[in-house]
Amino acid sequence: MKKITLTLSLFCLPIVSLFSQNLAGKRIINGNFSMNFTNISTEGNPVLASAKNSDFTLNATFLTGKVRENNTYTAYGFNVSANSRTVPQTIGSTVLNISSSLYSIGPAIQFGKFVKVFDQFYYAPNSTFSVSGTFGSTEASNASGASLSTGGFGARANISPLNFIYQVNNNILLSMNLGAAGLSYDYSKSSSDNLKMTTNNLSVYGSVTNFSGIGAYYLF
Repeated sequence: MKKITLTLSLFCLPIVSLFSQNLAGKRIINGNFSMNFTNISTEGNPVLASAKNSDFTLNATFLTGKVRENNTYTAYGFNVSANSRTVPQTIGSTVLNISSSLYSIGPAIQFGKFVKVFDQFYYAPNSTFSVSGTFGSTEASNASGASLSTGGFGARANISPLNFIYQVNNNILLSMNLGAAGLSYDYSKSSSDNLKMTTNNLSVYGSVTNFSGIGAYYLF
């Protein structure tokens, strides 16, 4: 069995008009982008010889807001994502590759604060919440007429209490997130003329390591 996983993340890319000791009244634009690809191939098993198992996900968030007098901010925006997945399912001696293409879009909101620890170094925790509507389709190979339309919704909450920022110069900042926790729920319903399928997925996650990676800030 071979498994290939590729993850690319660009997190925390805010743009602030000016970043100084007092951020009150400044505008902030916060965008992030992530990509994940996983592919598993199985060899040496005649039953699963034609089986495929892959997952490809793109996710992006755009937020904008204004820093208050106490250096806190509330940013509003939206989140979009796309997912393409193929999972093998064995029925007797027949292998079906269940493929789905799902898309989601919805509003998002982020609460954060900038705390200056010393010159050029800031503590910047934040929390992000989003809801989204989901649509797409699901198909089964080697199954005549097994095409289902899919609809649903999702909700997510993410807290980053260990986010730090270092100011390299007047235009460039680097950020590092050393821990995060979150909760997500997804509901989807797929249906065709003779088949209906409902999915509920609840996830709880957390990390005290380099969860979000290193990001870059550009200021102007």
